[in-house]
Amino acid sequence: MGLNWVEDLVAHLFKVRGYLVIENEDLQLPRTEDRAIRGHSDIDILAINDNEIIHIECQSWWGPAKADEGKQFKRLIERFENSPNYIFTRYPFLKIPGSTGIRKIFVTSGKPKRSTGRGPWDRLAQFCLNNGIELWEIDEVITKLIQELKKRYPRPQEIGKEEGIARFLLHLILRGFISNSSIKGDD
Repeated sequence: MGLNWVEDLVAHLFKVRGYLVIENEDLQLPRTEDRAIRGHSDIDILAINDNEIIHIECQSWWGPAKADEGKQFKRLIERFENSPNYIFTRYPFLKIPGSTGIRKIFVTSGKPKRSTGRGPWDRLAQFCLNNGIELWEIDEVITKLIQELKKRYPRPQEIGKEEGIARFLLHLILRGFISNSSIKGDD
């Protein structure tokens, strides 16, 4: 299980979609001009299927003070830049023929209802765009997970053998706590 609720939800979404999910994989970081010794972090979620490898970083809330934002961007990009070498060294069998590499996704909360074009979310979105990182807001993940669970278990008699948060969401869906009208994009 992940270290935060965002990781839990994202991991379950990819499990329901049929991916092999590895959570909190140790990531050794090299020495840098700012760090005299090797560092450690983790890959929050590594999602793998026959066609792709996805490195997913999660943060429960994005909105650092502008002064700390550069440091947070640097930490995020450092994880994404160092993960391919680590992943393919640790798991050499994962190299997928014809693959262009590892897909990068950052998931967080904090997307405003209206964008001013200069807030923390806007700067994060531009940073992700500039660095080839997909930016997902946690509400999108929740909606996708609920839609996947509803497809998998269309009748109230079916509960399934989902784990953790997915089981909880199934209970809410099947007992009517989450209605069709409350799900964005639900048909």
